[in-house]
Amino acid sequence: MFCLGIVIYVTRKFISKVTLFDQSKTDEILLLTIIFPLTLTFIWHSQNFLEVRFLIIIPVIITATAFGKKAGTVTAALASTYLFFVDYRVLHHLLPEVFQTNIVIAGVTTLVAWLVGGLMEVERKTQQELLQLADYDQLTELYNYRYLQERLTQSLQTAEVAREPLAIIIMDIDQFKYYNSIYGYHRGDEILSSTGRLLQEAIGEPFYAARYGGDEFALVMPGKGKDEALKIATGITARVIVRASASLTGDGWSNGKPFTISLGAAVYPDDGEEVSLLIRAAENDLFRAKYSRGHTYLYQSVLSEISALKIKDAFPALQTLVALINAKDRYTFGHSERVMSYALALAQKLGLTEAEKDTLRYGAYLHDIGKIELETAILTKAGPLDSREWLLTQRHTIWGSDMVQPIAAMKSIAPIIRSHHENYDGSGYPDGLAGEAIPLLARIVRLADSFDAMTSDRPYRHALKSYETYLELKKHAGSLYDPNLVDLFIAAVEEVYPSARAL
Repeated sequence: MFCLGIVIYVTRKFISKVTLFDQSKTDEILLLTIIFPLTLTFIWHSQNFLEVRFLIIIPVIITATAFGKKAGTVTAALASTYLFFVDYRVLHHLLPEVFQTNIVIAGVTTLVAWLVGGLMEVERKTQQELLQLADYDQLTELYNYRYLQERLTQSLQTAEVAREPLAIIIMDIDQFKYYNSIYGYHRGDEILSSTGRLLQEAIGEPFYAARYGGDEFALVMPGKGKDEALKIATGITARVIVRASASLTGDGWSNGKPFTISLGAAVYPDDGEEVSLLIRAAENDLFRAKYSRGHTYLYQSVLSEISALKIKDAFPALQTLVALINAKDRYTFGHSERVMSYALALAQKLGLTEAEKDTLRYGAYLHDIGKIELETAILTKAGPLDSREWLLTQRHTIWGSDMVQPIAAMKSIAPIIRSHHENYDGSGYPDGLAGEAIPLLARIVRLADSFDAMTSDRPYRHALKSYETYLELKKHAGSLYDPNLVDLFIAAVEEVYPSARAL
């Protein structure tokens, strides 16, 4: 018994080291190396005890179960041949009844091997198809979002043990809905499918790619830092753009919008040590790339700001409002983030309390929430608004204030939303407030809102340089803006965003 245990242990170790064998079949191979010789030996010594010969069906079933019907059938044929060999050696000739018994055993064994092996192959094929459905996106043939989370967790564990970086890149096709609407959803699916194939061609182990969302892809690069990963992703993106642009131009739409892709990057452990934190950092970086319009000083991630807020209960409601803004007007999304950043810079300069800063965060970020009630045509109109459109636009401060009033944690920001278009001389709207009657936080947002509006491209005009905007702010100090805040605001922006001086 002790010797048998040693043989089993050594055999298992040998099988696990030999790459020729499928390591998932180690137990089956080990079992066959024991059962097959024992069965053949038992049959040899049983001699005329014909019923014992049916034992050959055991190793045949094991073989068919583990390796399929072909391997099982071959094993059945070899085992049946062995029966005839044993009888010939023992009896020196084959008696009719012995020959008939062997034929029956051989036929039954072969049939069982074929049936069992076939059923197991069908089961394995079904399992593979289910695995394909569970882990892969059917359109792009890349990993899906669910499996990305699972594998990324494993990759982070490996990176932690190896003490190596791990980069994740999120690729987003800009304004993909435009291409779907112009070229049709069929062509849009072709672009996504082609992108998936290109990603598979361009990367190899240990890198991998996944479809992250509708028009977003994720690239995971173990062992790479952020700069190196971005360089690789930029090269891949260029190839995707060339392929997609050629496909779209071939339809005769060369006058359409250029095909572009934005990238967001994050690296373990600098940007996060958990899957959720790392993905969030990559999303933040993607938003920065999409909405900063090339001026990095204009952007600070709103998600980073929100993570510092103390009013935890308001977070789900804030997420809902952010989604509404983003769905209505992408410009408003980036604008609101920058207004929040500028407002907080001035708040720091004024020495406001942490509670006041929290209120300002919400109020500045949601100051334009009322615009979700406006028609998209009004928000994106390239020319001047007519009287009706202007009256409706002025109502957005009231609508926004009314929207947040029912949320207990946000009542304090309602005055900011309502009064952020009031002018210091009383010529603003909706209430015609003047001077100190306008809430301080609303006066701060008024400055930040105007600064970002003037330094950003709009449908009807190009952005001003920062120094030109400063002159405009000083020009209207005392009429549109609080004269006590203008110089402080300019100083705060230059301190927090030094590159703004060059613009």
